[in-house]
Amino acid sequence: MSVDSRLHIRPSLFIRGTYEQKPLVLVRSGLGRDAMENAIGYLIERYRPKFVLHVGYCGGADPTLQPGDMVIAKPVIDSPSGERFDPDDAAAAHACGILKREGVRFKKAGLVTVDAVVRQPFDKAFLGTQHGAVAIDMESSVLASLCQRSDTPYIVARAVLDPLDYELPHIEGAVDEAGKTDGMALAGHLIKRPQNILKLPRIEYFASQARQSMTCLIEGWLEEGIS
Repeated sequence: MSVDSRLHIRPSLFIRGTYEQKPLVLVRSGLGRDAMENAIGYLIERYRPKFVLHVGYCGGADPTLQPGDMVIAKPVIDSPSGERFDPDDAAAAHACGILKREGVRFKKAGLVTVDAVVRQPFDKAFLGTQHGAVAIDMESSVLASLCQRSDTPYIVARAVLDPLDYELPHIEGAVDEAGKTDGMALAGHLIKRPQNILKLPRIEYFASQARQSMTCLIEGWLEEGIS
């Protein structure tokens, strides 16, 4: 991707450029509903995208999902309201085809968006059962709502970071609104909760698996596009 411009509107980052003569805008939204609402609202208003491919991490709510598995969300469910959104069928099928060809495990199934981090396996399982979802995140229903309102085709493709049986460590204070880790804050957190030190190598391994799967999808998508 050749870069023409970068625009930082905290916590979001917008990078505009081209890939094989095709115009692209890469957006890092930041964490949570408010960050996503601001990012996608600005993207739609300023850039008028013809299609939105949304990728990120998710938590597993299905015992068969492993770290790095992809979830092609159909539907996307908003937990507080119960509203359900249906991403583009052809694009979802295309994403599944890319993942199958690349040998990446995936499920096309429901994903539910919540307001706060869900750490405990019991809570993940309850949310999955309640909403008929296999995975959990904190942003996708906001993106789906705004894309649907503007008639912008989209899909949501999330990679599993924490599987159902994994309890996430309490490190929110060490992660800023853009999703970056603050080293000093993390060190202070680990002094208070030294037991979490043992969890960090495992969660970093999970993250590397998830990033690899997302990369396979994005590279395949850029090579093939969708008609």
